[in-house]
Amino acid sequence: MTRLALALLLCLPAGRAFAAGAPAPAAAKSGGRMELFLEPMDRTGWQWFFLADMVRRRLDGADLKVYPLLPVNEDGTPASGGGETELAEARRLAVVSKDYPAQTLNYLNARSMNPAADGWRDSALFAGINPDELERRAVSQGGAALGTAAAKASALGVKASALLLDGRPFEGSQRLTSLYNAVNAALPAARRRAAPEGYKPPPKAALPGFWVVLSSGLRVNDALVGVFDRYFEGIKPVVLDYGAPERAAKFSWLEFAPAYVLAATPEAKSKFEAEIKAGLFKENGAFLVYEDRARGGLYAARAARENVLELFVMSQCPYGVMAENSVFESEKNSLLPAGLKLEVHFIGEARKNDKNGWEFSSLHGEAEWQEDARQLFISRRFPEKFAAYLLERNREISSPDWEKAAKAAGVDPAAVAAGFEEAKDLLAGDFAATAGLGITTSPSFLLDGRNFKVGISELSKAPGFEKLPPPGQPGAGCNSK
Repeated sequence: MTRLALALLLCLPAGRAFAAGAPAPAAAKSGGRMELFLEPMDRTGWQWFFLADMVRRRLDGADLKVYPLLPVNEDGTPASGGGETELAEARRLAVVSKDYPAQTLNYLNARSMNPAADGWRDSALFAGINPDELERRAVSQGGAALGTAAAKASALGVKASALLLDGRPFEGSQRLTSLYNAVNAALPAARRRAAPEGYKPPPKAALPGFWVVLSSGLRVNDALVGVFDRYFEGIKPVVLDYGAPERAAKFSWLEFAPAYVLAATPEAKSKFEAEIKAGLFKENGAFLVYEDRARGGLYAARAARENVLELFVMSQCPYGVMAENSVFESEKNSLLPAGLKLEVHFIGEARKNDKNGWEFSSLHGEAEWQEDARQLFISRRFPEKFAAYLLERNREISSPDWEKAAKAAGVDPAAVAAGFEEAKDLLAGDFAATAGLGITTSPSFLLDGRNFKVGISELSKAPGFEKLPPPGQPGAGCNSK
């Protein structure tokens, strides 16, 4: 697997599917029955659908039913950031699975090919369902149908996208052969398909130790576990909470959570040799560590900074600009915790050239790092005017006329221009500090020095930030890697 392929897979969102301590479901009466609980906007859940539907088509006697699922946090609030869009999608799927069971799989296959917001209409038509009637039922009956599906999931201990085989959680790998073999073995003997004549499966590699250390509020990223499974089929992590004594005893040196820790056996180091050289893993003695910053986490080794919010952005990233506007407008309107200190930091690269001068690179080009430097200089030398400059500049962030924003904020453009060499030194240090934290996505946030959040929607879930206005556009952000 290439470095890029691994990096892409590591960013897929997912979660643990079953509640800890949930009662084991009763065994099925007949084998080969698959049930998928699907979060409408969860890529891991959709991957399970594609695999399960392929297995169903291949094995006579296998059955697949799909139910919608909207996971919630421990306090009952939605755990997904899909909002009303995902809720409407779940209501439609609930009605389809209840009122049009024979058309459900055709609807979902068509929906996967029509991912636009209104793609459900063509998907319904493809499946032989009147989209106008589907919408009417979704509005009038979708809530009740969704509640029925939620009750079924709760009774089975399902908390996120999950596949069940004959009433029990499927524990195999998220790969076609793993599911196919399990369903085939579960079928009555007369319906099973034999392996091709003369085929002998290769021996499986010995599995190294594998642990996942989680921070509060986050779940195991199943897609990320799937990346490790590609190299070591059947590998399952031991899951530890960062605050647990077992974590402190075994991994006291961890600097960030969630962390995916693999025993550094010779075979593991060989299989991940390219990724280790690329810097995707940290090596700590007998362990390889991947720090998953895709959604957030805890900088456990960093000093606490009470009531400080650090914003990490690229000045011309549209997502970063919207997040800055949301946060600084909220500060102006007294919607943030009292006394909160705001700091803006930047994402990019700086290196010395052969003349001992700075050379910078930023995702959106030279104009971006120059604006980064100006903003950093103004924040340090004119801190009382920085918020006004930032909000004014963000009105026309791509314009070369930064002086207009400076004048509007009461900042002398000549002073900023004269201090540009100092600004470059400040920016080089800021880029290095951000890189040292491994932060590459704009916008990202550090709250109280240690609590890491990716995207404004994640920040709005933190106590005291519930009144943050939405950013105005979906999406996580711009990534420099």
